[in-house]
Amino acid sequence: MEALAELLERHPSDSVKLFEHGLALLVEELGVDRALLTRVTGLGYEVFWWATAPSISVAEVIQAPEKGFCPFVLEHPERTLTIHDAAMEHHWQESPAYLDLGIRAYAGVALMVNGATAGTLCLQQCTPRSFNHADTSLLRAVGQLMSRTMEHENLKQELRATMESLELSSAIVEDSALQGARSGLPNRRYLDIWLRSALFMARRRREPIALVLWSQPLVHGTKGRLENALRALRGEDLMVELSTDQYLLLMPHTSDAGAAVLWSRLQKKLGSHPAGATLWLPDGHDMTLKSALKRAAEAFTHAHSKGADLVWQIP
Repeated sequence: MEALAELLERHPSDSVKLFEHGLALLVEELGVDRALLTRVTGLGYEVFWWATAPSISVAEVIQAPEKGFCPFVLEHPERTLTIHDAAMEHHWQESPAYLDLGIRAYAGVALMVNGATAGTLCLQQCTPRSFNHADTSLLRAVGQLMSRTMEHENLKQELRATMESLELSSAIVEDSALQGARSGLPNRRYLDIWLRSALFMARRRREPIALVLWSQPLVHGTKGRLENALRALRGEDLMVELSTDQYLLLMPHTSDAGAAVLWSRLQKKLGSHPAGATLWLPDGHDMTLKSALKRAAEAFTHAHSKGADLVWQIP
């Protein structure tokens, strides 16, 4: 608890630091292999922050968070789920968390945001271990802190989105050239305005933006397909007309797996078209959209030559 108090004193309002150092604190203080924050999105479960002990991998857990014990935590959000050894407990012996991910000991709490379950905070161990009252008390305390932090982040994001929406509305009144003349989709000028808020959040949360690039001739019926695809997007996603018959889909805080799922859904509305995709983390190594677009274009060229639905080029 002293370490938690020190964390709050050092980072009272910085959500990035609270997530980063809060999870590292759990790993260090409790001696577990992993501490993870998982949230529920329109595409399912997503691990969006984690900390691990030295030499411990997190790749398998990130790729398939739905196989973990998170769904069981969210079924009873008022309880703390603790598992001392999944290999020896009949209820968990056949679980994919143990069989596929190798998780033997686990402790998890639900994250409540605005009165609803939004995700989980959990501890994972590849070997058996017991979680005592002090361990679960610290886990719950950090979980409450993370929930409050997520609530504040949501409020700030909603406020920023409202401000950006007002800015876009003003820009549309002042300049009607924010839509592609042929497709009716937002164009590059709209994209420039949209990126202001998207880049702020991506850099703040250190989360990637997934890009999918494809070409589609504007023949009879294409405009209606594009409109149907727009209605199927999540609120934060953007589809733009990049150039004649070429389109770009941008998906903030989305992994390659999540982007592939969403693209598969959109193909049912757009039809099947070869597409190139990449992940863009707009940090010091990849600040501008130009480099990400270049990767997406190279992937699109490979997809077109192979006749593939989706080809990835990830830095």
